[in-house]
Amino acid sequence: MNDSNKVDFEEVQTELTPPETYASHLIEWAVERHASDLFVSDLEDVVRISVRRMGHIEPVRRLAREYGRRLQAHLRILGGGDSGDMIRPSEGRGFVTTPSGSVVDLRMSCIPTLFGHDVALRLFDPVRGARSIDSLGYDAVELEAIRKLVRRPSGLILVAGPVASGKSSTLYAIVDELNDGTRKIHTLEDPIEHSIDGVMQSQVNLKLGLDFADLLSVVLRHSPNVIMIGEIRDPRTAAAAVRAGASGQLVLATIHAKTAPDAIDSMMQYEANPKFLASSLIGVLNQRLVRQLCPKCREPVSLPEIKVRPEIIERLGHEPTNQWRAIGCNDCFDDGYQSLTTLTELMLIDDELSEGISSNLPTHEIGRIACAGGMLSLEDMASLRVLRGETTSYEANRVVANPTLAYLAHELA
Repeated sequence: MNDSNKVDFEEVQTELTPPETYASHLIEWAVERHASDLFVSDLEDVVRISVRRMGHIEPVRRLAREYGRRLQAHLRILGGGDSGDMIRPSEGRGFVTTPSGSVVDLRMSCIPTLFGHDVALRLFDPVRGARSIDSLGYDAVELEAIRKLVRRPSGLILVAGPVASGKSSTLYAIVDELNDGTRKIHTLEDPIEHSIDGVMQSQVNLKLGLDFADLLSVVLRHSPNVIMIGEIRDPRTAAAAVRAGASGQLVLATIHAKTAPDAIDSMMQYEANPKFLASSLIGVLNQRLVRQLCPKCREPVSLPEIKVRPEIIERLGHEPTNQWRAIGCNDCFDDGYQSLTTLTELMLIDDELSEGISSNLPTHEIGRIACAGGMLSLEDMASLRVLRGETTSYEANRVVANPTLAYLAHELA
């Protein structure tokens, strides 16, 4: 990290300002720029402030060691941690009222490091953070298919992807879509990120031996219509989720996987019975987050045409296609990108796929059947976004690592 990449932050002066005041200004500044995380980290001689914006780490400022330590202590208090415990990791939840009067929920985690501590705050703006299913970036075709899928009365829906791919945001948006007062909805989370009015939310507590599978076995006695499971990460939870999806509940769960077919393989690795999984699973949403171009400053460029599958051409229809580069303006804080949007690989389970899952076909064969049935892969969706002018070939290739997009990104450079 060098100073040329430093984000400007001049709202208040350090050293002359109490850490409590500085923290509230800093958090407000981070939220205004749609940062998801704030880090205050001890280095050898200084304390570094950085943020994660749209999936990227950006340095903010370096503080004198003594002042930075006081700031860290205050942030631990804000998050409900023990400011005096300098040895053990700590975590908690809290909120802060910013100078403008808005309230920001936060989740704090602090861990000892070589030179001191790393304090991490996950920031939740109750206003901007409330995402509806319409705001996640799906096009009309995807949105219609997803709405139809989540309104099925029962079955298992997996939301797949790596860490920081927006899986939790997708689950919350789906729950919000279904939370119309006609269904009893329970969520099992670790941790609970947002409070949802009218939804029964339960927190996993591993210290007490209460994991997802334990909570799920109890929740099933409460006659829910919809169950949201924060993450499937062991055989007991996988088996319970499959059983619940097959017995009359709509079950929404996240799982770590590279592709939609890989999500099925992950369930098999968790010892899910293929026949039971085939009877329960109704859909997989595999996703990534990609930065969306700022519409006010993007600039068209002349690049070679992308050779794409006919299904992509059909999805484009009569939309104008062009390729663009990121420029930067005041509206996007000179990034050239305005926000994050979702790339989704949507696999709807039909009879042929169900038979393939039941027969324990290999992952590549499941993928072939899904694509033959009309599924667009993540690479297809990335190319679609580039042709629509929603993102750049550089950004799309950064997310999906496609040879064609890599060539175009090189030409753009």
